Amino acid sequence: MPQSIDHRKVNVALRRLPTIRPSVTIVWIEDSCTSSRLFDNNGENMNYVDSLHNHFIVWYTSILKSIKYFKQARSYERIIVVVVLADDSGSINKEASTLLLAMPHDSSEAKREMLVECRAYYRGKHKELVAIDKFEHSYCSADAIKWYTRPCFLYRIVNKALRSEDILGLYTFRYFIADLCTRLEEVATLTRARYTMPFRVYRGARLSKNEVEELRVGTLVATNGYMSSSIHLNVAQLFISIDPTTGMSPSRSRDDKQQFVLFEIDINLTDSSEIIVADVSDYSAVPDEKELLFDLGTTFIITNTEYDIEHYLWHIRMVSSSEMAQLRQDYSAYINRRLTDTSPTMMFGHLLSDISSDYSAAMNYFYRLLRTISVDDEDHPTIYFYLARLYRFIGKHKKAIEYFQRALLLQKPKLPQSSMAYGRALAGLATTYSEMGESTRAVLLYERAMAIHRAFLPSDHIEMIMDSNRLAYAYWQEKQYERALAHLSSALTFYRQKMPVDHPGQAQALHTMGLVHHTLGNREQALDYYTKALHMRQSLLSNDHPFVARTYYQMSLLHAEQDDERTIALDYAQRALNIRYRKLPPNHKELNQSIELVKRLSQKK
Repeated sequence: MPQSIDHRKVNVALRRLPTIRPSVTIVWIEDSCTSSRLFDNNGENMNYVDSLHNHFIVWYTSILKSIKYFKQARSYERIIVVVVLADDSGSINKEASTLLLAMPHDSSEAKREMLVECRAYYRGKHKELVAIDKFEHSYCSADAIKWYTRPCFLYRIVNKALRSEDILGLYTFRYFIADLCTRLEEVATLTRARYTMPFRVYRGARLSKNEVEELRVGTLVATNGYMSSSIHLNVAQLFISIDPTTGMSPSRSRDDKQQFVLFEIDINLTDSSEIIVADVSDYSAVPDEKELLFDLGTTFIITNTEYDIEHYLWHIRMVSSSEMAQLRQDYSAYINRRLTDTSPTMMFGHLLSDISSDYSAAMNYFYRLLRTISVDDEDHPTIYFYLARLYRFIGKHKKAIEYFQRALLLQKPKLPQSSMAYGRALAGLATTYSEMGESTRAVLLYERAMAIHRAFLPSDHIEMIMDSNRLAYAYWQEKQYERALAHLSSALTFYRQKMPVDHPGQAQALHTMGLVHHTLGNREQALDYYTKALHMRQSLLSNDHPFVARTYYQMSLLHAEQDDERTIALDYAQRALNIRYRKLPPNHKELNQSIELVKRLSQKK
């Protein structure tokens, strides 16, 4: 059985997810500010660079009509980092935002992993190593905010983890990050009771000229870290070196490459039930700053921008924004259902492999788990299952078969309790044979998996739909096109009607629909399905995910059939090849296919 889940924590995390509404321009800008703050140490003021406050990020896209869905590139514990947006319907993939918080994180092993990483990072730096030793012996979860705001190793390395694209790195810091999340939630409740009237906070930032120009009225701004602000205007000014006497910024022109910005944020907690902000001044290592921290993914709307020509300073006013509450509720119900079937530890590894397609990191993650769990641990067969999938992804099919069989061997004695996992492993084995060209064998295994799942799952369970999806692909291989279309139509109806957000399985169904219609000669329908599949995969997966490459490849084949579309075909073929070069090992079948296709199209150009 999966590990026990703290659904209260899961729901807390879900409430914190960033949201977006249609017809709003979103801007992504990274604050490159190297803020200084005053810290009182034995009666002396000392400046230090506080990169913890440097992760003010907003999201950008140029809009054709309206924003319709987010591109999910990297997701971490209760953090959504969005780097591209697309212009078709759908919604943000929120899955990873709950997983690390739902995992066991307060173990001695989690602490040891974090401290080993910290000591390696600060090797040779005596002051930081002393602070790490002190943390090891004196830290308690109630002091998470105080440690976070101290000028020591934690604020730098945690900030690096929050902004990093290394999901495995965030997992390493789960011990502290989860405590900080929980503590800020508690303080945010007290803050809401304390601030019953509207109030304003301030934040100073250094941005490039181009970044500032993107910050227009109506822009939606979101954070991918704990955005720092202060009740006191002079503190925000201090962070960007505003002269306290003259009010002048270090800039001397509106055309300077670096611009100085003062954000003025109006907050009304009575009207904004969704916003999470914590007044940490009573718990901070630097209480005089009167610091308020906004939660991960907090969103704001820009209401006014003005350049102060006398002081060479931008004033940008914002208000807090709460969007798409119903989507969060729907997704909360969905993710809680998933967590009843799968532990968050396993789902996190699934995210690492399937969303980011970082197969090497995912293998390291699962092999690390394999080394640390006992032989009779209930997650043992599940780890084998995920390792088998990873070997399949990189084209090592014999190794994949070996690990799927290991998973099945451990799951079989636990039937019928393990029916879900057993059927899933059978389906994984079937997919492996399908990729090896043994479609008849694959169909038989898929049908066995479906029969097992049908015996105890409701007909609208997501696993049943995924079985149907997989079987449809095998039917296409077997040239049983009507059967394939029937399964795909059923799957797509389910995804449209039952899922609160887009799902990778829906993209796969659209892709397979394209394959079937292409084979049947329905070129326009095939192109329509491929295009939808591509947009959805781009919205849910990393830019360089091999599944994105698969759709590029098929679209190239389709366009290559028309002499006047060969340039388009070559472009798609090259995109597929670029991804496969980066993500697949040498001699992988799909990589070789792309090399041959680009070579053929280049010769005919």
